[in-house]
Amino acid sequence: MLTPSARALGLPAVFDLIELAGEFPAEVKKQELKRPPLKLAEAKARYARLERVITLLRGQADALRELRELFARIPRLSLPERKGQVSFALHELFLLKEFLYHHGRLHTCLRRRGWLDTLILPDLGGMFAILDPEGAGAPAFHLSAAYSEKLGEILGAQLETANRLKHARAQYLQEARRELDLPRLQEEFTLSRAESALAERVLHSPFFVLSAESVANYSFLLADDELCLELRKQLALLQQKREREEVRVLRALSETLGAELPRLRDALGLLAQACWQFMLADFALRYGCAIPKLTRKKAIRVKGAVHLPLKLHLEELGRRWQSVDYDFGGAVALLTGPNMGGKTTVLRTAGQLCWLARLGIPLPCAEAELPLFDNIWYNQSETDSSADLSSFGKEVVAFSEALQREGRTLFLLDEFARGTNPAEGERLASAVLRHLASKEHMCLAATHFTAPSLLEGLAHYSIAGLDLGALEGKRFASPNQRLRALNEAMDFSLRRLKKNQAPPLNAIGVARVLGLPEEILKLTETDE
Repeated sequence: MLTPSARALGLPAVFDLIELAGEFPAEVKKQELKRPPLKLAEAKARYARLERVITLLRGQADALRELRELFARIPRLSLPERKGQVSFALHELFLLKEFLYHHGRLHTCLRRRGWLDTLILPDLGGMFAILDPEGAGAPAFHLSAAYSEKLGEILGAQLETANRLKHARAQYLQEARRELDLPRLQEEFTLSRAESALAERVLHSPFFVLSAESVANYSFLLADDELCLELRKQLALLQQKREREEVRVLRALSETLGAELPRLRDALGLLAQACWQFMLADFALRYGCAIPKLTRKKAIRVKGAVHLPLKLHLEELGRRWQSVDYDFGGAVALLTGPNMGGKTTVLRTAGQLCWLARLGIPLPCAEAELPLFDNIWYNQSETDSSADLSSFGKEVVAFSEALQREGRTLFLLDEFARGTNPAEGERLASAVLRHLASKEHMCLAATHFTAPSLLEGLAHYSIAGLDLGALEGKRFASPNQRLRALNEAMDFSLRRLKKNQAPPLNAIGVARVLGLPEEILKLTETDE
């Protein structure tokens, strides 16, 4: 289950982009996203394997299409726990054979391309042959005569007896047609009550029985003579023998397959790994993602970072988007800049990248070097939903709880303490940053307060800001045009400020672009 911080950072929208049709890939993705965060050595190993898969698939459009189809066709398979003797039902064997059939097609594809040493799958052809004794090579399963000579004899006798019954009934129908002088009679037919004379003839004949009647009609069904009744009795006895023999065959087949369960369970695990690796490689190739370099340093260095769902949304709207480079070092990095300049997006994007790294998922960026965090906490998630607390109270309680978590935490503070009066909020925000600067954690904090930017030892970054010259003299007919113009004129890149260097002030310019009346804006130029 995703934490409130994960949801607030927009991780569900990113996970939705890791997609592959089919019930088996969907189950694999669900299970993988439920796993606990990886440790450093495990994450490095997973990324190394994934990088090899991406290298194999890069530029292989045909292979990508083929593998997408093959993985999508694999059914979800639940294996029984091996406790005593395993007993498979017919529908379970049908599903197992369907699984083995599509597994075999995938194995053949990977073997043909020479990729089995990277996307590792065992050969389960022998197990498939157990369920395909006739060598048909099809996914459908049935208990055929190939499993038992006795079953074959019973099936043959059933077929012969059924044909004799069919012939006997045809003969009896012919006799009925002659006796009743009705050459077009069928085994089943309906007569109107208005045809009373004909209905009486049929009702009093030995050839038909009344199967149904209504206020308007009679429905008749061809009866059985003595020969047909005997043949039906023989068929019933043969069916009983068949069912007993099928139970015996199923028991023997279950015993054979039960011995294969450990191998099949291992193969299912390897298939899930291969499927997840393919899904992640496909995701990386579709969206230009990178494999990060994982370190133990207190530094997040990323080139071309992208908030992927936002980028795709802006592209749909035909609006400009901008990738951003990050170079956050030290325990606390402070982020300032104009309203609507993307500070929140920077925090959320950094949180997304660090969260994805903990799961071994490729990162939406050109390059990345970052540590693995035991916890990631975002103050906008407001994890405490108590009705007795204000937004400020919830934030303080949740932050205090986050401080108690074991391990190293990435704190993402977006306007921390803005929910209280500015004077105390500024002092609280500064105190929190000073505290975090002395701990093993790492913090990225966006603020409009002045005091935090004057603290010693904090790296201070700013959004480049608004190019007001590009908007000078322009007129806008609608709010959408204003937003588009603001987006086009904003430089979302980050720059590191020198000690005590003031960040650019753009709030009045942003307000002007968004349509605040000029008579109000002029009042900002005076102190009265």
